Amino acid sequence: MDLYIKGIGCVSPQKTFEKDSFLEEGKSYSHNRLSCVEPDYAPYFDQRAMRRMSRIVKFSTAAALMALRDANLEKPAAISTGTGWGLLEESGKFLAAIIEAKEEVVSPTAFIQSTHNTVSANIAVIVGCHAHNNTFSHKNFSFESALVDAQLMITENNYENFLVGTYDETTDYSYGIMNRFHIFKNNPCNNLDTLLYENNGVIAGEGAAFFVLSKSKDINDYGIFKDSIQLHNETDIAEIQNRILSLLEKNNLSLAEIDIVVSGVCGDKKQDEISNNLNQNFFLHQTICQYKNLCGEYFTSSSFAFWLISKMMKTQSISPSTLIRDAKRIPKNILLFNAYNNDFSIMLFQAC
Repeated sequence: MDLYIKGIGCVSPQKTFEKDSFLEEGKSYSHNRLSCVEPDYAPYFDQRAMRRMSRIVKFSTAAALMALRDANLEKPAAISTGTGWGLLEESGKFLAAIIEAKEEVVSPTAFIQSTHNTVSANIAVIVGCHAHNNTFSHKNFSFESALVDAQLMITENNYENFLVGTYDETTDYSYGIMNRFHIFKNNPCNNLDTLLYENNGVIAGEGAAFFVLSKSKDINDYGIFKDSIQLHNETDIAEIQNRILSLLEKNNLSLAEIDIVVSGVCGDKKQDEISNNLNQNFFLHQTICQYKNLCGEYFTSSSFAFWLISKMMKTQSISPSTLIRDAKRIPKNILLFNAYNNDFSIMLFQAC
């Protein structure tokens, strides 16, 4: 069913927490690990409570509160979140403490604060939401799983609204481990020019993005999240094209009616093969945008694209820092095509 986007909140390597910001000029980095630009937390948290929060708990909870305030909502009917790795910093602290104590007794505090649902629980405590509260950790489909959960609960249980969001972080531990497997680019590069580098590897990213979704339409809505599909380990381009066309047909649209395609190209030559093929040979008449040059690559980066598309629909404009090909189309019908290795998530949006 159609879900209307009521409020958005995002903390990322860009200054996305500023209400009127639309990344006219993306923030430039000259290294291969992008970290969140964090807001002033004073408007969101009590100072005493903030001291007990890790970095990811602070920036993700703040993103959730931004979305609620943007929607003029004190408390959501339910909460659903997604995260790929969970709270890596606290997990690292706990493991380091075990090693230092030679596997003897250690304080359980870091372990308690490292569970994947720590953020959703923290949000629920702050806003007093005692209803449905799920956290999904399905790797690169974590955000998509949270969205499906919201759609099902709103449809079947008649929830009026839903807070949906994601959070992931990159730490020294995780970056060091993943770098051994040559996941990241070997040499420093400018993130805004990611697609100009003819090499393998991605730029590491992180972030949190939250959205208030509802089945009710309002004049102040950002736009409509209409539908989504996920493809696992799919390498047949013809099959991918057919699934996209089926998604559009289900929603009474043709490919020609899609105005904008937000592509999950990441700058890795091998990983981008299918996305580039579609951009050049299938999406022939659409404006093509990217987003991972702004937020980096991480399991739930599609939520950053969801934020970006929400802003596109609301402002009826496109951020110049995202453009790959400008076909001079107005952002009415928008398709998100996210890729993570050979897994793909495809989402359909429509401006109100």
